Formats: sequence, structure tokens, C-alpha cells
Amino acid sequence: MATTAVTYTYRYPFESSVESEAATPQLRLATSLDETSDDLFFDGQLRQPAVVGKMLTVLCDIVRTRFHQRFDPLVLDPVVTSGGGMLRFEGFSSCCGVYARVDLPPAAFDVDLRGKGTTNVDFNDPMRAALRRLTERDEASFQVGGEGVTLTTGEQQIIERKVKLPVRWVKGFCEVQAYQPRLVPQLELTPTEARDVMKSLPKGNARTGSFITKTGRAYRASPRQKPGSVRVEGADRVRALEPLLPVAKSVRVWYDEDAQTSGWEIDTDIGRLFALISPELNRGFSGEGQMLERLAVGDWQDALPRVADSLNWQSHIAPSDVAKTAEVREREVEAALAILGARGLAGFDVTSGQYFHRVLPFDLEKVEQLQPRLKNARKLVEQVEVLSQDGPDVDATVPGSDFTHYVRLRLTGHKCTCRWHARYQGQRGPCKHILATRMKIEGIDNVTIGHESQSDATS
Repeated sequence: MATTAVTYTYRYPFESSVESEAATPQLRLATSLDETSDDLFFDGQLRQPAVVGKMLTVLCDIVRTRFHQRFDPLVLDPVVTSGGGMLRFEGFSSCCGVYARVDLPPAAFDVDLRGKGTTNVDFNDPMRAALRRLTERDEASFQVGGEGVTLTTGEQQIIERKVKLPVRWVKGFCEVQAYQPRLVPQLELTPTEARDVMKSLPKGNARTGSFITKTGRAYRASPRQKPGSVRVEGADRVRALEPLLPVAKSVRVWYDEDAQTSGWEIDTDIGRLFALISPELNRGFSGEGQMLERLAVGDWQDALPRVADSLNWQSHIAPSDVAKTAEVREREVEAALAILGARGLAGFDVTSGQYFHRVLPFDLEKVEQLQPRLKNARKLVEQVEVLSQDGPDVDATVPGSDFTHYVRLRLTGHKCTCRWHARYQGQRGPCKHILATRMKIEGIDNVTIGHESQSDATS
């Protein structure tokens, strides 16, 4: 089946490059000119050029790799956010099964200018090659944007690159926020231990999962699951991080045992790279639907506009602080932040356990219509017949295409007689019948939030 895509145009005032002035290389990363960024987005001198170069190179290698079904990779540029003292680069693999982010704190730079905003950055092949060549002996400055360059001068060449931007790539940015808050630290590895783990993983991208566990004093990949192990499928997705191990201080592996999603955090002296790996090689994050129930019901409707007004490109958003300024309850702030994450207006930092503000530089209106499950659930709300209700326990019927489905809502887990639920058992979000029943019970029949979480599959 062909991948749904939207035509997207990157407009850069110049090509990203490494320019040499005297003995000081200057990294100039061109930003896509849009309303989210200034012409000169960031300007600072790198304190450890080689380490930053390695992290950004690994990020771009992931973004330009299709781990599942090795077709030609897509030419997709990372998204960069500056705010609250942090510079963050984000992207998805071409197959959408790996989310990667590089976090560079203030300690990574001697800064002359640090603006606020989010935009694309041009990472062309010569730029990536130059990043690989950086050494610690270099005195390298780092510019994001182009000083004094605008689209209206007519004196500068605007580099345009038209791409077919996969809808699932954009949707993945929104959906991945549902996974990260559920991750817990599972393994703490030294760089040497992490290298041994990667060597023990199956060669290539086998669909058979391996379990990383501690055997004696060593960590190894095993075909058998043990308590405290981490399941990984598609070993090349983890091995993509191996080039960073020589400069790593530690490697922390996060895990969600229920979803079997793992997060790999490579910590260095001046920043870190975080990679989220989907449970299966052929499962991209875009089609999971984990945010659907939160979107359908929850304590966020009233708080959402107040929380959104409080965002100003913070690198860490403390719900308690927002609750005070917005005059809403803290749990409502947390729910609203989850919704904003699903709308592309916030990312989640696993290390701090907090959201950060960013605005995805894509036209999400173009993909909003590809959210069938929640929209179909809204159409069914009035047809839900509640058979019994005892507190949170609800039994109901919901009309289906061919016959009526029975829905059971329980704190221990919801169930439905439809084929979607029988196939996935809630692992890819609730079916439209469960969503409609939840909305009926909560008294919500027509909630709209603008840019909604997306789902690849209908139910």
C-alpha cells in the first residue's frame, strides 16, 4: 500500500556548510524560512566540536535510514528547537520506527545569541561529511540561520527542496509523546557493556525479538525472556547508536514492559542522544493510536487554552508552575500537556520527566482528516446503549457495520467484540466502539481540539 504523503517545500536561504575563517571553522545550518524562526536562530562556539558532530551525524543517519523494508531512504531534514537554554534536534527514521533527539544544554556552547522557536534545518550530504571530520582541536562556531537573509531581498539565492513528506512521519511526532511518559529506567550500562550488548544482538534486522538481560556480571542478548530484561526487535536500530559509544559517559535503557517500547539514552559530557525504538520492526509510531482515549475524554478541555497561552519555548515545563499561573489544577495541566504533545506543540524529555515547548514546522491541517478512529467514534456516541453501569464498570452495545458489538469498560482493561480489539487487544489504542462508549459515559459528544493525534489504521 502506498504511503500517504503531502507535498512540502523546504526553503533555505543558503545550503548548510562548514566555512573556514582563519583557523576557526564555522558551522552554518540553514533554517527553513517560516514564521517560527528568526533569520539568525542561534550563534555560539562549540566547546567539544567532535562530540556534537558525532551526535548530529548519528541523528541524521537515523533520519535518512529505512530500517524496515530497505527501499531508498527519504530526504528528510531534522527539526530544531531553541528555548530555555536548550538546543534540541529531532527526527524520525524513514520507516517511522525510530524517534531520535539530540539535546544540547548551555554547557555545550559559548553563546552569543540564543533565539526562541522551532524550524527545519538543512542537513545536506557535504554538511554531514563536515560534521564527521570535526575534531576536538577545532575551534568551531555554530550558527543556525542566516544573518540578514530574508525571502524579500532578492539578493540571496533561496534553496528550495520539494519533498513528499510522509504523513506518518509527521503523525509520529504527535503520537510518540504517548509512549515516553510510560518509560521507566531498566538498565544502566557502561559504554563497554553497551558495546558488548550490541555485538551480541542478531546480525541484520531479524524480525525475531531478542531480550537484553544480565547474566552473571555481563549484559547479553538472549532469545529467552527473564525478569528485568528488555526486548528489542530489529537490532540494526540499536546498532545505529554504536558510533557514539567512544564519547559516551553512560548508556541508560528505558523500557515500557507492557508496550515493549525501549528508549536508549547516550549521555556525553556536553549533551545526550535519546532514541525511542518501536516494539516491532514493521511498526511505526504513527499508527498506534495511543493518544485516542486521552483525546476523547479527560480533564483537559477547560485547561487547554490556558496552558497553551503559558507556552514560550520552555525547555522544561513544570506542571506545578503552570497550574499556579493558569489557575487550574495540576492534573488538568498534565492532561492538557499530553494533548498539546499530540498536537505537535510539545515534546517530552524522559530524563527530566517533563514536557518542552516546540511547534512542529509542518502544516498539520493537511493531515488532520487522516484520523478516522476518533472521528468515527464521535459519530457513534448517540447510538451507544448503556446496558448497566456500576461506578467505573460499564456494559454497553454499539452498532457495527454488520452487527452490534458489546463493550465492557473495566479498570482492569476495556473489551469489545469487534475484530480490531480481537486483533490488537488494546496494544494500538482503543477501538472506535470503546471510544464512543467512553465519550457517552463522560457526556462528551463533539470535542474538537484543532490538530488531533493521528492514526494510520481504521477500526
